[in-house]
Amino acid sequence: MRCPVCGVPFDDNDDIVVCPECGAPHHRICYERLGKCANAEQHGDSFTWSEKESSAFSICPSCGAKNPKDAIFCSSCSRPLTDNGESEFKEPPRAQSPFGNAGPQAGMPFGFGGFNSDMYGAMGMNRDEELSDGVKAEDYEKYVKASAFYYLPVFRNIKRFGKSRFNFSSALFSGGWFLYRKMYLIGAIFLALMAATFVAETFFINSFINTYNNIINSLSTRANIFTIADYAMKNLSPSELWMFLISPIAALLRIVIMVVSGFIGNKLYFKHCTKKITKIKNENPSGYSSALEKVGGTNNIAAIVVFVCYIAYNIITMFI
Repeated sequence: MRCPVCGVPFDDNDDIVVCPECGAPHHRICYERLGKCANAEQHGDSFTWSEKESSAFSICPSCGAKNPKDAIFCSSCSRPLTDNGESEFKEPPRAQSPFGNAGPQAGMPFGFGGFNSDMYGAMGMNRDEELSDGVKAEDYEKYVKASAFYYLPVFRNIKRFGKSRFNFSSALFSGGWFLYRKMYLIGAIFLALMAATFVAETFFINSFINTYNNIINSLSTRANIFTIADYAMKNLSPSELWMFLISPIAALLRIVIMVVSGFIGNKLYFKHCTKKITKIKNENPSGYSSALEKVGGTNNIAAIVVFVCYIAYNIITMFI
């Protein structure tokens, strides 16, 4: 027998649920992604499932619409249908958004939405592939939730080659991104470093501007970065020189912190996910699947709080 949603034959190791209304069997993940029984429209007509009935049509794994069994594309959403577990139409992962036409492009770190049966095939993966010892791709999918389509291939490259890709979200929102991904300790550290550089740059910027203008006036038309640096080294006292350099040094350090965050963000997140998933599986082996979805995901409130604090800080400094 085949799952009426994805068309893949059941085997002994599948997690199968049966519709309480008509008795149709489904892969649990297919049932959850579709959000209903594949025969839900017929439940009101005293419909009872049979294997013969299920072979008369195929269900689109993307929108749930019924299609003729020999159809290649869904008549409702035009997505490719599956046959024997494989999509009739293959395209690169970035050719279209996996989360619908209104969603962000595939691979973007801040995408939202769930997987269907075509997503693993588009990534060249299968849900049972181990990305770390004892942890499968589907475990990471359930824990990561938002943007799993981006992170699963990244995690696989880290596992296979020890290499990651630069995470622009982690770089642009250093500290805040880690909190958003529920890495609270490392997020607090990066956030503290970023805050320190912001404060140092803000409170010493006037000293830098005044000294810079004085040097420009003294050098006249001969001013450039080298002559300004030479003049500052020769003519400013140690305290004046320090006050002059604090602001640009703080700005430079902030850029360095952002770059470092972008380079190590994905690796830290992979380690974080692996540690959390392994702990959940050891502590709750019977219900770890639902526990992963409950504990994982993102913390939107933390991201909003950081953003509000950033806006408030900028407003306050305008009046200082």
